[in-house]
Formats: sequence, structure tokens, C-alpha cells
Amino acid sequence: MNKKIPISLVIALVLVAMTVTFSVTMIVAMQMFDKTVSSVKEKEILYNKIAEIDKISRASFYGEINDTYMYDTIAAGYIAGLADKNSKYYTASKLTEMLDLTSGRLMGIGIETVGDSTGYSKVIKVYEGSPAAEAGIEKGAHITRITTEKGETDVKLISDDALTTLLQGEAGTTVTLTYTSLTGEEHTLEIMRRSFEIKTVDYQIADAIGYVKISLFNDNTRAELDYALNQIRDAGCTSIVFDVRNNAGGTLKAATDCIDLICPTGNIASAEYKGGNVVNLADSDANAVDLPMVVLINGSTASSAELFAVSLRDMSDAHLVGTKTAGKGTIQELNRLTDGSAVDITVAKLLPGNSESFDGVGVLPDYELALKAEEEQYFYDFTLESDPQIIRAFEIARELSKTTAQNTDTAQDTETQEGTQEEAPAEGEAPTESAAQ
Repeated sequence: MNKKIPISLVIALVLVAMTVTFSVTMIVAMQMFDKTVSSVKEKEILYNKIAEIDKISRASFYGEINDTYMYDTIAAGYIAGLADKNSKYYTASKLTEMLDLTSGRLMGIGIETVGDSTGYSKVIKVYEGSPAAEAGIEKGAHITRITTEKGETDVKLISDDALTTLLQGEAGTTVTLTYTSLTGEEHTLEIMRRSFEIKTVDYQIADAIGYVKISLFNDNTRAELDYALNQIRDAGCTSIVFDVRNNAGGTLKAATDCIDLICPTGNIASAEYKGGNVVNLADSDANAVDLPMVVLINGSTASSAELFAVSLRDMSDAHLVGTKTAGKGTIQELNRLTDGSAVDITVAKLLPGNSESFDGVGVLPDYELALKAEEEQYFYDFTLESDPQIIRAFEIARELSKTTAQNTDTAQDTETQEGTQEEAPAEGEAPTESAAQ
């Protein structure tokens, strides 16, 4: 027999439920309010401090204030305050340069330089089809002075990055270079800046070994690498040496596309976001390069280039030669601001598909070989025949080729023996017609 629940009890239960719900809601609301108030207070402190400094400066500063420069500096200072060397602030002009670089095009004259023992900037690369190439500037020349719309500058007094900034600029503008050629003659040339293609992959073939130098990963790299690999295959090479020394990375997608081109089926990389959420970034399909591989690395091999090296080692049994890499294993996300500038913020840790994160620790070579101090200054003059690290990589590539060939021969001999045993008639058994023939 069912008992009836008194109305008073039902009302009491409802009131209890309402009270509990109200209490929980109030607690959550108070926590959210406290957090919001705290955030508002923090922002108020920040804005008040900047406003106070601005008021004092505008009232007392003896010089003139450049508002654009000030705002850029304040934004850069905020990002610097994150204490993360990989997060960056880009002014509108620097953002354009960076995007040109990742898209495979640059605006300038088409050379790469590095300071050397002379104190001047040595030309280490001249891009094909660039204004500099058309003007006759050669690799190995030394730039001594540069004149732009900002005036004349003695190259000894500025950094490599500052020189690069002076060389780049809007299409149609000019830059005047004074340089000494390989023969020691001094030349002065006025060169007009314009857009030119950035080639990121160079290859050579020597002693049946394909050598592939990847200087950067950008939107063009996969197609350039695909072409180089096809030429190496067609030439009948028995192994490949990839060189990603001094490759600072580039775009992550470009690197994973290149890894997919080389490596067999498997996970290439994942990203670990704030809170521990892990998201798969890229996988490799079944198509792969079926040749022994060696990868050259050094302390300036960073980010996507480190992922390239470690992926080829883990997924295709490549051997690494050189020195420990930079250890930049984080992912940045570009956020554009309303004035055309942008912030590139670290948002995740990069996780290779088959090994631990290399962030902060770098990737160790299988065969360590550091250049001597006297060899470092000639790094950009080295050739396949004179670079100690390339020579070592070629030695290892030859050894791997021999081992692969021996294993193949052994496997073929085993198959032949097994086939012969299967075809041979048993003792006392009449041979088949084909055997009798």
C-alpha cells in the first residue's frame, strides 16, 4: 500500500534544494566577481602607471616624443615582460617582412651577409634573379658602406640584423653599396629594391650521395625539396645527406610537409596547450624515401628544423651528425592588432611523434663533431670537399649504403636458396618435366 508524502515535506525538500542551488550559485558568482575585480584592479594599476609616466614625460621631457615609436616600444616591453624569448612583437613594417619571408618572397636587393674578422659584412649568399645578382655582386664580397634614405652608414658600426634592415625596403627605392670584390677592388653600386623569390633548398650530387641543404622552411620548401629528391633518385644515388645547420626553423606546417615527403607512416608532431590538452598536428602517409639518410645539425638548428632532424631519426632511421641543437620546442601563434602590428605568443609545447620534447634541451647528434675555432670563421666558404662535418656525414652515408647493399644481397641470396630448395625434387622422386629440360 502506497504512502502519501505530506505536502509540508515536499515544500521543505524544494526549499532545501533552492537554498543549496542559491548557495552554490552565489559562491561561483562571488569567485567570478573576485577574479574579475582582481583583473580590473590589475589593469587599472597598469594603465595608471603608464598614464602617470606619460604625464610626467609630456610635461618635462626636453626632447620631442615620437608617439608611434613610443607605442611600439611599450608593446614590445609588454611582450618582453612575459619573460619568454620566443614570444615577439612585430611593428607593421616588421610584420610585412616576416610574412614575405614565410611566403617565399622578400623585398630588397637579394643578399645574405654575416660579419667576419675584417669587421665588415661578408656576402654569404646571392639569390638567383635578385637585384644584387643582376648587378654582379658575388658571394665572398665585403660590404664596407651602405647609403639609404636614412643616410650613409659605416658597416663596421652596425650589427648584421641592422644591415639586413637597411638593405630591405619598399619596391622602387634604392640603396647604394660600397664593397670590395673577391679581387680586392672597391666598387660602388646603386641598386633598386624589388620583390624576389627566396630559394630555401639547394642540392648537389657527389660520389653517388645526394647532398640537400635546407636553409629555411617556408611555403616553397616542400616543392623545392620534392624536386631535389627526384633529381637525386634519377641520378641513382645510394644515400642522402640533409643539412639543416643554421636553419632557424620557419613555419611548422612547411616542416611537417617536408617530413611527410620523406618519412613513412606515423605521427609527426603534436601540441601540448595550456592545461595539458594535447592536439595532433600532423601525420605522415605511406610514401617515403627509401634510402639511408644522414642529417647535419648544430647549435643554430632550431624549432621546425629540430623537428625535421629528430623526425628523420625516429621515423626513417637517419643518423645525426654535428653538435647539439638550439632546443626551441615551442609553438607561437600570430595575433594581428588593429594598427597593423602583431604579437607572436607562445601557446603550446611542440611534441615530436616518437620522442620526448626537445624544448630547452636540444637534440643530441649520434656522431658529435664540432668545428674548431679556426674552422668556424671559414664556415661559409666551405665546400663539400672541405667542410669537416660534411666530410664526416658523407663517410657515414657511405657506410650506411654498404650495409644496406649487403643486407639486400643477403636477403636475395636467402630467397634464392629457399626457392631452389622448394623446386628441387625429393630423393627418389622423378624430376618434373621442366627440371628434366
